[in-house]
Amino acid sequence: MYTKTIALAAMAFSAVPAFAADVVVQDPAYVQQGQTQSAFDWSGFYLGLQGGYAATHATYLNGSERDLDGGATGIYGGYNFQHGPFVFGIENDFNYNWKDGNDVALKWDGSARGRVGYALDRTLIYGTGGLAAAGGEVDVPGVGKKDDILIGWTAGGGVEHALTDNIIMRAEYRYDDFGRKDLGAALGDFEVNQQKVTVGTSFKF
Repeated sequence: MYTKTIALAAMAFSAVPAFAADVVVQDPAYVQQGQTQSAFDWSGFYLGLQGGYAATHATYLNGSERDLDGGATGIYGGYNFQHGPFVFGIENDFNYNWKDGNDVALKWDGSARGRVGYALDRTLIYGTGGLAAAGGEVDVPGVGKKDDILIGWTAGGGVEHALTDNIIMRAEYRYDDFGRKDLGAALGDFEVNQQKVTVGTSFKF
């Protein structure tokens, strides 16, 4: 009986290393499989199309005011680079504005901006700001006509989501202040600001 007990104990202890070996072999394989799942990389160039609505307010003739609300469509593009969850980038956009107030108009606008965002895998929340420009025109019968480029600033933010590794959709809000331009004694100062909401789709290269 004593001899059988020793033999059974020896068999039990010899089985422990074999069981441990199975655990050691399977566990790294599971860990390695988990490590292959990487987050979306926002780094790289992109180019897209956007459209939306802008509420625009113009002041001219040294006090006359006009609301130029309407649609806008344009293109945008830039480059992102990512460090951990933080995304930094630069972006330019150019838009044609479908707004005309008879005697005053804002034909187009564009910007050159920096961007800073926080990535939640395929979703990016960001803020943006920089230089803005617009093509304004004042045409008052009996007073005069003048078109010029206005220079100012823009700031806002938005959300992007990567539908695939290359297709990215966004929604963005920006406030644009295009500054003040002196159009001469007859037309006076021309000031324009706007709030714009756009949605867009871009291709990431």
